[in-house]
Amino acid sequence: MMDSGSNKPLLAETFGPEGAFAQVFANFEVRNEQVQMAIAVEQAFLKSQHLLVEAGTGIGKSLAYLVPAVHWARTTGHKVVISTHTKILQNQLIKKDIPLLEQALGTGLKAEPVFGQENYLCLRRLNAVVSYGLFDSPRMPQEIDDVMEWARTSDGLLVNYPDAIDPRTLSRVGRNSDTCLFQTCPHQEECFYFQARHRWQQADLLVINHYLYFANAEASDHLLPGFDAVVFDEAHRLEDVCARFFGADLSNTGLERLLNSIHNPKHRRGLIQRLPCPAGLRRHIDDLLQNCSELSRRFFSGIASRLPQGANRLRIRQAGIAENLLEQPLKELQGALKELATEQDDEELATEVKSLMKGTERHRGAVALFLDPNDKNSVYWVELEGKDRVHLRSAMIDVAEQFRTEVFDKRATVVLTSATLTANRSFDFIVDRLGARPAKTLLLDSPFDYPKQALLFVDQRLPPPTQGEAFAAAAARAVDEILGHSQGRALVLFTSYDLLQRVYQSVRKDRFQFYAQGEASTYELLQRFKQDVHSVLFATQSFWEGVDVPGEALSCLIITRLPFEVPDDPRLEGIAESLRDQGREPFTEYQLPQAVLRFRQGFGRLIRNKTDLGVVCVLDNRITQRAYGRMFINSLPKDLSLVNNPNFISQFLRPPAQQ
Repeated sequence: MMDSGSNKPLLAETFGPEGAFAQVFANFEVRNEQVQMAIAVEQAFLKSQHLLVEAGTGIGKSLAYLVPAVHWARTTGHKVVISTHTKILQNQLIKKDIPLLEQALGTGLKAEPVFGQENYLCLRRLNAVVSYGLFDSPRMPQEIDDVMEWARTSDGLLVNYPDAIDPRTLSRVGRNSDTCLFQTCPHQEECFYFQARHRWQQADLLVINHYLYFANAEASDHLLPGFDAVVFDEAHRLEDVCARFFGADLSNTGLERLLNSIHNPKHRRGLIQRLPCPAGLRRHIDDLLQNCSELSRRFFSGIASRLPQGANRLRIRQAGIAENLLEQPLKELQGALKELATEQDDEELATEVKSLMKGTERHRGAVALFLDPNDKNSVYWVELEGKDRVHLRSAMIDVAEQFRTEVFDKRATVVLTSATLTANRSFDFIVDRLGARPAKTLLLDSPFDYPKQALLFVDQRLPPPTQGEAFAAAAARAVDEILGHSQGRALVLFTSYDLLQRVYQSVRKDRFQFYAQGEASTYELLQRFKQDVHSVLFATQSFWEGVDVPGEALSCLIITRLPFEVPDDPRLEGIAESLRDQGREPFTEYQLPQAVLRFRQGFGRLIRNKTDLGVVCVLDNRITQRAYGRMFINSLPKDLSLVNNPNFISQFLRPPAQQ
């Protein structure tokens, strides 16, 4: 395929005008930026280096890192892991990009997707559910029948199941290390999980997600086969994933689910409903479950009552936020489950009981953790979701040392890539946050002609977003005006659901079809938005990145305000406190570059191919009226025209024949 000592064959045999891709793909174009990235990644593999690459939209970064990764794996016999943030990109690599590469190069490549163990159907547990009637919901019997039928012709990977499965069903039939019988399992030879592990051993490439990478690190690298190199795509999300993975999450609903899975007398469901059990022990366990459930409600409601009026979050800054009402009852329940396990002659049932016993032990440990939050590099908080879901959460403040230890120090070659790794065209922020020194860096701009394809409109007439109601009212009027110029065809991005709702309620609805996040699933909303070309989609959170709507349907992107994290975000507070303790300025060293990266992710939704045409409208005039606004503008594509008159929107989007 190519000579590992030279870059020239990489150009000629793969990406060149007469190369393998040009021979296979009729519309293939040589992209210099893609070639530069491929060469840099190849050198990182050959020289055992670490590399950060910002690859602008349209470069084709997947193939740029896959080609050298495949070649290195095939010529050295070492495995390469490709890690993504989303299952969408994970599936794209497995189902589209890697097959295209194999079609062009014919390398005999073996690539396997890898998901967490709970995503693999456990045949023993599936059969146990049927044999013992372990149904936790009214719809579960029918779901189990459907899963059994599907399993006869599938690979047992539940993420590929065609319909949504009730989480309670998944928890009963997904692979669980606590319940695995390993060599003594009667289904060992046909086990989907161990068949997958065998394929992983034989593969050249493993395609995983960031969360699984850190799960493997936490498990002392025992979840995945050994590998020497890793490419992190969507690398801008690594800090957040690492911080939250090595944190904790305890909720009242999670504990209630555990208790109900043991026994729910009211609905006559739960494991011990079907177990042989002495009457005295059953009554004892039921009494313990009732006691745990009552004390759980008292424990979590007492914590929730400490939140200020109208707030949904509260930092836990010292030990003893509540009395540990759950330690003793959970300990007694754990002991009773241990006794119940010894009563079982059936090893399968005993294993299920032991799994619940371990779950009880983990909840005990989590309660103790939040009542004595003593890790100085973690932040702890209470969070209320909806009316009655109470979470106790923690996250790491500074992940640099953890990330360096688990990533850069363990692998000979680490490549981080994304369309947004720089702020103000500098890698310093992400290098600092991830402990990425020493590492080479490469900044590659998008090949799109932004001066011709895009326009930046900043509305100078609005009050600053800090003015709450006044800003929301003005933003609604501005959106109405902009939509008139763009004829709908707009994605409107918000930084909070509250502002989204206020603007949504105020805009005119008589001209275009409107959709708002929360009305349907992300997938459904995007499909409707794409199909109705003149529609308008109001969105927040996940729509700032990963959304791909090429063509006329997304001709106008409206960013309502600069995406600074909310000031009372617990992790942001912890980071700010840590930086101040070091004599550093949190706004300039964290909040600003973080907001710039997110702003650039939002901006990237607009132009998705070389024929797209669109306008980015920013309603937050701080981008031009504050000194720090220059950093946002400097981080956008070069030579992008900036206008302040909304009439330019319709002129720019008007078809050439009408201009």
